[in-house]
Amino acid sequence: KNEDLVPSRIQGILTDVIPTGMISAFQNPRQRLRPAPGGSSIGHFAITAGTLGCLVRRNNQVYILSNNHVIANSNDAAVGDAILQPGPADGGRSPADRIATLEDFIPVIFEGSSPGNPGDPGDPGSPGCPTSNFISSVLNTAASITGSGVRLKPYRIQNFENKVDCAIARPLNDADVSPDIIQVGNYQGLAEGSLGMNIKKSGRTTGFTTGTIQQIDVSVRVNFGANRIALFTDQLLAGGMSQGG
Repeated sequence: KNEDLVPSRIQGILTDVIPTGMISAFQNPRQRLRPAPGGSSIGHFAITAGTLGCLVRRNNQVYILSNNHVIANSNDAAVGDAILQPGPADGGRSPADRIATLEDFIPVIFEGSSPGNPGDPGDPGSPGCPTSNFISSVLNTAASITGSGVRLKPYRIQNFENKVDCAIARPLNDADVSPDIIQVGNYQGLAEGSLGMNIKKSGRTTGFTTGTIQQIDVSVRVNFGANRIALFTDQLLAGGMSQGG
């Protein structure tokens, strides 16, 4: 209505209206939040804590999207496992803080493992290469005869690549999760990452950070701990905006 419009001038002073959307008080990402937004603490019941990424839909069902290592315990979880918000390291306990159940995850393939057994570095159950087994056996026998304490062990070089570290969890109640991301707001859709693109994220550990995509075809080996190394390819590089988280 015209009578509701702010006049262009008030006592000779120019005015303007700038839409801001909803303004919210600061939210501590490590506390219990209902509804829980992106950027808040979350985790599989057996880990420490990680970040709730955002909400996604599959077959018209809302799911929480996060990392495999956060809500699928680096392949060691089972579908149906309890997901806590906040994560256990931030005080989350089951069943009081259970917000979702693990629905699905893409296994991370670790170096030295096989696609059929992605979580087992070294894949001791695999027959391996007969040639390398024979050579190592001969050389180890020779080392034993000469009194050497050094032994050789065949090692399977990873010949397959990871593209993502991700998993989804189904909320116990859709009202317990929010499409907003702490200090970022609501996202509008998808975009292709490109060189020079400005990006931002909100993390449980590092909080709100911004950066610029510096490279779009990165190959990197990631240490998951417990002697687990995984090769990721076709990754985006954006500096240190996600360090420690």
